[in-house]
Amino acid sequence: MRDLLELPRLSLAERDRRWSRTRKEMRARDIDCLVLWGWPAMWDFCTANARYLCPIGGNAENNTLVFPLEGEPTSYVYMPTFVEYWKRAQDWVGDVRARRGTWADTVVARIKDMGLERGTIGMDGLAGPLDPDGWLPHSVLEAIKAALPAARFVDLGDMMEAMRTTKSLEEIDMLERAAALGDKMLQACRDKAHPGVRESEVYAGMMETMLADGGEEPTLFLWACDRFPLPHPFRLPTTRRMERHDLIICEIHPKIGGYFTHVERTYCLGTPDPNTVRIYDGCVAAFDKGMELFGPGKSISGSMNEVKRVIDDAGLAICETGLHGHGLASLEYPRYRFHALKADQAAIAATGDEFLPGMVFAFNIDLFDPKWRDGATGAVFAETVVITETGARRLHKFSKEFQTVG
Repeated sequence: MRDLLELPRLSLAERDRRWSRTRKEMRARDIDCLVLWGWPAMWDFCTANARYLCPIGGNAENNTLVFPLEGEPTSYVYMPTFVEYWKRAQDWVGDVRARRGTWADTVVARIKDMGLERGTIGMDGLAGPLDPDGWLPHSVLEAIKAALPAARFVDLGDMMEAMRTTKSLEEIDMLERAAALGDKMLQACRDKAHPGVRESEVYAGMMETMLADGGEEPTLFLWACDRFPLPHPFRLPTTRRMERHDLIICEIHPKIGGYFTHVERTYCLGTPDPNTVRIYDGCVAAFDKGMELFGPGKSISGSMNEVKRVIDDAGLAICETGLHGHGLASLEYPRYRFHALKADQAAIAATGDEFLPGMVFAFNIDLFDPKWRDGATGAVFAETVVITETGARRLHKFSKEFQTVG
């Protein structure tokens, strides 16, 4: 077996930067060890913190990371058959092991090995502004507490997510690669979508394009095709053969090296209804207004309120419109979405109402006209944006024009 697998990698310097920053935060909170529960769920939302410090993940792999204040971290994957592969797939963490017994048994044994039975253990997966429910099962937490009665357990809240809010140059480079895959997927839709072709064939062709160029599963890829689809795409394609004048609306999160971007487009097989084009033009006008306003030091809420004014002035209504961070997960910081403002109030409170250089986020605008067809159809547009030292920049390069195909 070759020593190195040809998978995307970030540098050891990037690792050292993250580990140093994390340990500085641990010292400030008097935490002796982190346990990051990198369990595959929600398109890997729950693996992002662990993968930030140890690049193990993808294709439903577990990465439960025990990260001490001093010394080598240990990553636990689900099965022993994959341990040697993961040692060759990344060079950040050399101590990769398989789970032994329950997850509680596994973590407790490692904490005892490190002599931290009376230490302070910080855990993610319990709750936080980005996920108020958490993802660590109650049974696992209680079993760990019972086995380590002298330890003190700390809910990390959004400690890790806050550190991930601004991206390094290496992270932005990986996101650029993801965006390039997304552009190729959108072009594949243009090339493959024709009347008589099954929806599932086009969807598969787009996914193949991503995977063939190094993309990674699982990823989010929403799709809808109909003469008048609902104003937000569905989760799965059908095997129906597409017809002339059908609309395709899609939301894709191309992913490579664990990093996602987000892009949406609207297509028509033939001549589109003028109302659909008008709604789509409203989406793009709102996007363009945001790109004029976004920049370091600018108000997130103030900028987004001006975006909404463009939508309101056009007589259009929101299915989904807002921004949410992208990196090792979707729905990172920053977050400000008009369709979920109550949920995002805590996010704004946590990060502040200000754009910062290095923030990367999806800016999506899915609209409908309440006076046309009772608002039951619409158009979508989205791209991934990075805040630079002077303004904002698109990561995707695919045309913003309405896509007429077939």
